[in-house]
Amino acid sequence: MKIKSFLLILITILVLTTTSLSAKARGIVFAFDKDHAPFSFIENDEPAGFDLDLLTPIFEGSKFGFAPTEFKWSDALVSLRKGVKVDLMSQMDKTPEREEIYDFSDEPYLMDEIRIFSKDKTINTFDDLVGKKVAVQKGSYYEEMLKENEQITILPAESEIDALDALDNNIVDAFVGPTSVAKHIIKKNSYDDIISADEPLQTSYMYFAVDKGDDELLEFINEGMQLLKDNGTYDDIHKKWFGKHEQKEEPGCGKPCQHPCGK
Repeated sequence: MKIKSFLLILITILVLTTTSLSAKARGIVFAFDKDHAPFSFIENDEPAGFDLDLLTPIFEGSKFGFAPTEFKWSDALVSLRKGVKVDLMSQMDKTPEREEIYDFSDEPYLMDEIRIFSKDKTINTFDDLVGKKVAVQKGSYYEEMLKENEQITILPAESEIDALDALDNNIVDAFVGPTSVAKHIIKKNSYDDIISADEPLQTSYMYFAVDKGDDELLEFINEGMQLLKDNGTYDDIHKKWFGKHEQKEEPGCGKPCQHPCGK
């Protein structure tokens, strides 16, 4: 009887252990950029920021493990494309070229504006960048945007911090990038001479992205984001980092939305 009882206990332990492991059978590596505050950064040796505040409650208690991992943006793009090391990225602008190699969340989780930053009040438009040296984050879609004009000299930097530091030290004439990130860096580093153009070059719609064909993870992210919006958590997180969240109506839309019509 003792042997039978021991075997029963052993089998029970094995079943429980196997069930526990299978419940977290897939660990999701989320690539974040530590130099991209307020979206992602390191605080008290832990990843923090708007993106982490969104994803953490989505993954909490789920069948997936959640592993925020520091990557350079350009390296993360390559890793996600190859389906190795990285399973999930944020802050991704959707372009036709990227849609060929990544799958995107149903809706963007935030809108931002791409602006020109410089020390010269006369640099305000895309045409004003002609003949100038411009710093951008390496691998960003606005790097590709600037490449459309061969008369603009582009200095790709590993991060927006490096790019704005180059501007502060007069290595370049301007920086092009997301307004929220740039203003955060400018304020934190007291770059008092750097100013932003009055009007944005364009609006940036930021999505979550997964490897092409990863339907399981994509559906999970879409459902999680919808739940955060339905229960008010998204609004609370947005207010914490950016102030009150206000829906904006896009031209031609019948109701307020967060993404370009037709996408």
